[in-house]
Amino acid sequence: MQIRNHCLAGVPARRRNSGREGFTLLEVMLVLLILMTLATVGMFAVANVRARMKTDLTKTRLGEFARLLDLYEGFVGTFPSTDEGLYALCECPASVDESVWSKVATWTKVPLDPWNNPFNYQYPSSRGNDSFDLWSNGPDGISGTEDDIWFDR
Repeated sequence: MQIRNHCLAGVPARRRNSGREGFTLLEVMLVLLILMTLATVGMFAVANVRARMKTDLTKTRLGEFARLLDLYEGFVGTFPSTDEGLYALCECPASVDESVWSKVATWTKVPLDPWNNPFNYQYPSSRGNDSFDLWSNGPDGISGTEDDIWFDR
C-alpha cells in the first residue's frame, strides 16, 4: 500500500475539468471557412497556371510551324498557298516536286491547338509583308476575337 501511495503522490485524486472538453461549433465553423477559402484560392491559381500553359504551348507550336514554313519556302521557293495551308507540311501539294518536298515533310497530320481547334494560316499575309499569317483562335475557338494568339516575327 505504501508503494502505491508513493507512486501517485502529487497527482490529484480527481482531475479537475475546466468546463471545456472539445471545440465549440463556432471554432469548427471558423476553421472550415479558412480551409474553404484556401482551397478556393488554390483552385483559381491552378486554373490560371493551366490557361497560361496552354497559351505558352500555342506560342511554341506557332514558332515551330513558322520554322517549318521557312524551311518549306527555302526548299520550294515559296510559302504554301492559303488553300494548301499547313497541310502542305504533311502532304505534297500537286504544284511541288515530291523529291524537294520530302526534305521538308515532318508530320503525318497537322497538330491541333491546345483547345482542339485547327491553326489558321494565310499566304500572302494580310499585313502587307511578303510573309504569311499564322494564328490560333484561342480559348473561345472564334477567329477575330481578343483572345486570338498570333505568330509575330
